Amino acid sequence: MSEASEKNFGNSSTPGYVTKVLTIDPNNFKSSDLDYPVSLVKQKELVVLPTETVYGLGANALSEEATSKIFEAKNRPKDNPLIVHISSYEMLQALTDHVPKKVENILSRFWPGPLTILFKKSSIVPHAVTCGLPTVAIRMPAHPVALALISLSGVPIAAPSANLSGRPSPTEAAHVLQDLNGRVKCIIDGGPCQYGVESTVVDVNSDPPMVLRPGGVTLEQLRTYIPDISIYMPKSGDSMVQKPPTPGLKYLHYSPRAKVILFEGHPSAYREPMFEKIRSMIAQKLAVGLIHTHPQSISLPLDFVDSLVVFDLGSESSPGEVARGLFKALRNLDDAGVDVIFMEGIGENDEGLAVMNRIRKAAQDTFTFW
Repeated sequence: MSEASEKNFGNSSTPGYVTKVLTIDPNNFKSSDLDYPVSLVKQKELVVLPTETVYGLGANALSEEATSKIFEAKNRPKDNPLIVHISSYEMLQALTDHVPKKVENILSRFWPGPLTILFKKSSIVPHAVTCGLPTVAIRMPAHPVALALISLSGVPIAAPSANLSGRPSPTEAAHVLQDLNGRVKCIIDGGPCQYGVESTVVDVNSDPPMVLRPGGVTLEQLRTYIPDISIYMPKSGDSMVQKPPTPGLKYLHYSPRAKVILFEGHPSAYREPMFEKIRSMIAQKLAVGLIHTHPQSISLPLDFVDSLVVFDLGSESSPGEVARGLFKALRNLDDAGVDVIFMEGIGENDEGLAVMNRIRKAAQDTFTFW
């Protein structure tokens, strides 16, 4: 027996829209549970869908009209391309004229999953999806509800993160409501996201292939299949930054309302400077939050007990756990009303590379101590 329920929410941002939240158990649903969101996709309307990475704001990827609504709802810059989500290899063949041999191994290993590949696009991909560029970013999500929605709709679905542009990505349906209530007709609540950070984006057209955005598939995992794969490092005046082929390269991302201050390097070296900075902020009557990732090496002083809002985000030794809760931590501290959020950086091994990529983009100030 499937489990699906609906809730309606009044409009908060766009006159005339009532946002319906459709709760679906990803382990226990039937195709008819998705009748309403499927009908919206076919009508070239927007649908928020759960994925294993973050929630996505989806529309028919083959329709210029539908995908243009994504940019409007998110306040997304018009030169920031979209990732296209597919449910089959037949969809992939329609979207690209060429699947390089060197990518077949990683597709068979990591699809469905949190890996996006940059392909040469075919003629059916609209200008709005790629922002006029000759490549298209494609992935096959692993979330059963997302796969079912795409398959039942009969079209690939373009879907960036379902948040207002620049805000932390949503990993729960409640996060989507904070940003898009009244801007979309339907949010499918499929539970919390498994990875908590966006997909890894790989450009297989470069030689050697290059990670443009770290994410749910780690660099270490990719090197098992592509030993010479490199990491893209932006440079001043870089054409890839000026005309990004994929999200996450050009614009401010992942930022809460509060100011974010990052301390990275060796915890024992930055512990006291960070405490001093926190005390200075508290003395200025600012509400201060801390995302705590080093419970073993950084013990918080007793005077912080009543004056600091702490979000314990696991431990550096478990970077996957830190990644899973990062965006939730930023949003929760915002909801707590803090003015400033301090973040303890972690090592860049495994999922730590994606964590540091996101938090460096969110931070207004960064202090490094070794």
